[in-house]
Amino acid sequence: MCSYAQTRSVTITEPGIYEIGDLFKTANVVALVRIVSGDAENYSCAIYKGEVMQSLKGSQKGMIVYFGPLTGRRLGEEYVLFLRNVDHPIEPTKAAASYGTVHYSRIFDEGYSSMETSYECVFDGDEIAQKCDYGVRICTDYIKLPKSMPAFPPEENDPPFGCRWVRKNTFLYLLADLGKEKRVGLQT
Repeated sequence: MCSYAQTRSVTITEPGIYEIGDLFKTANVVALVRIVSGDAENYSCAIYKGEVMQSLKGSQKGMIVYFGPLTGRRLGEEYVLFLRNVDHPIEPTKAAASYGTVHYSRIFDEGYSSMETSYECVFDGDEIAQKCDYGVRICTDYIKLPKSMPAFPPEENDPPFGCRWVRKNTFLYLLADLGKEKRVGLQT
């Protein structure tokens, strides 16, 4: 799937615009994942190995997931990932590849389905303890959140590319609720 031909043509595409619930439905796997390693040398595209820290859909806590193809993800860091499974496993281009042949999942929507987490001091509040918290960086130009979920800095501050921070726990609760709605819908 990630193979590149000798001759390439480049098509510039605009990512889709998703309501967060639709992004959740579109993904096969939604999880908070810590990246433990990556390999951009032995496969036709960058492949990361991650441990699921919190499963929200399609995986289990502690499970190892392989995903790609985007570069620039930081080893040891946590990301909220919305992934689509790839039908065929990816094989290494070299015999000594560390992962071997693996089933992997794709980061989609031009990379906006991969959201970094970090400790940030951008939130509302009067004291430092209120302003600083773990957050998730979401590009709200492409991923639409419920109006009840505050994002920082506020839109009127016009952050570059429309990417803002939301409190990590609040966002994970929202995703967990979306997962519960899906399970309830399957039972009826």
